[in-house]
Order: sequence, then C-alpha cells, then structure tokens
Amino acid sequence: MNTALHILFGVVALYGLFLLLVFILQERFVFQPFRLSQDHRFFFNAKGWEELWLESGEGIRLNALLFRAPMREKKKGVVLYFHGNQGNLQRWAKHQGAFTRLGYDFFAIDYRGYGKSGGRPSEQGLYADGEAAYCWLLEHYKEEEIVLYGRSLGSGVASWLATRRRPRLAILETPFDNMPNVVRAICRMPIPDAIFRLSFPNDRHLKHLNCPAIIFAGTRDRIVEYHLSQRLRSLLDSQEAFITIDGAGHRNLDTFPKYHYQLERVLG
Repeated sequence: MNTALHILFGVVALYGLFLLLVFILQERFVFQPFRLSQDHRFFFNAKGWEELWLESGEGIRLNALLFRAPMREKKKGVVLYFHGNQGNLQRWAKHQGAFTRLGYDFFAIDYRGYGKSGGRPSEQGLYADGEAAYCWLLEHYKEEEIVLYGRSLGSGVASWLATRRRPRLAILETPFDNMPNVVRAICRMPIPDAIFRLSFPNDRHLKHLNCPAIIFAGTRDRIVEYHLSQRLRSLLDSQEAFITIDGAGHRNLDTFPKYHYQLERVLG
C-alpha cells in the first residue's frame, strides 16, 4: 500500500510540476522571435520593395516591409500578411512572390519583439500590432482591396482583425482552433483551461467574421495537427472554403502545386 501511495504521490507531483511549467513558460513556448539589429539590411531577390516603420499601441515601433506587384500585373489589391511564431521578416517576406505574381501588393509586419520591432510579444500586443498595420493600409488602399493572410500563429491575429474590420477576405494557413488545444496536442496531456493565459481563439473569432474566410491545411502537419484545423471547417460559409493539401506539413504547403492553384483561384 505504501509503495502504491508513493507512486501515486510521485505521479501527482510530476503532473503538478508539468502544469506549473506550462503556466510559467507558455509565452516562451508560443512566441519564439529572432531579433535583428536596427542596422540590419534586408536582402530579397525582388524589385519594388521598401522598408517602413509603424507605431502600435503604447508607442511601440513596428518594422514592416511592402512589396509592390510588378507593373505588368493588373493591380488587384494588397495582402496583409501575419507570419508564424518563429523568426522575423527576413525569413517570412520570401513568401511575397506567391502574391505579387497574382497582382497583389504584399505588406508584412514584424510583431512587437520580433526582428527590428520594439517591445515584447503578448496576445493583446499582437492584436494591437495587427490593428496598427491595418490602419496604415487604410491610408493607402481602399478597405475592399485588403486581404488578410494569417499563417499559423498569425491566423489568430488575422481572424481577430476580421471580426473588427471589413476586409475583402481572410485566408488562414495551418490555423488552429485555439492555442490551449495546440499545446494539449503537442504535450499529449490534459491541461485545465485555467493554466492558460494565451488563447488566440480562432474558433470564437470565426463565428463573428465580417468577411468570407478560406482555410489551407496539410494532412501531415505535426505542429498544428490537421484535426485542429478541421474543427474550424463547420464555421466557414461553405465546405469548399476548407482546402486540404494532402501530404503537406506545417511549413511546406507552398511547395505543393495544389496550394498555388487554389490560391490563384481564390485571389484571381
């Protein structure tokens, strides 16, 4: 009996320690920025781009990049791109070509704490950064020209913004239903809701969107598992708005021809 109790107490203690670590370290787990020096010079194999600075809430300066569609392409609008939880614009801006070739300008920000941007990342802070980027675009584009594109963590920012503004469209790549379920799926452990400070509730946001939404998801995603994206399917206007890329993982949807075919169909 004593041995069984010792084992039970040990298991309970380990589980309690696990929950404590999740509570303390969740921001570090979710936000994984890579800082850049203020004098960093971006280099891209592209023409017609510029580096910009915006001001978000609390006076925080945000670094941004704007890539313009080639003059030969008929201008169709602008894509406001919210990137994933790792890296910075030097990494993420490489995706601009998928949109500029279709006639869209490409505007991306580094969230607070990422790249050259000031401050420290937080859920509410990222929402404020998304709002700041949108306000900047409204000074240069019509609202009906704006397409929101959120990848992974960025899907939470894009969906939040689409409940407060009226863009033409919101595209979510490898989105999750909510952040607590992502952590549970990765850890393979039950974790009470009370442990989480971060939510990014796409499942709640999609119920109140002011625009149509499209979802891209890969069946072999090991970070945001496919079933977490599928939970959002019933919240879309049509089942065709949920686009499955068979065999794709979390980081390689753009290597599949179907992704580019469907992206052109959606944005064409």
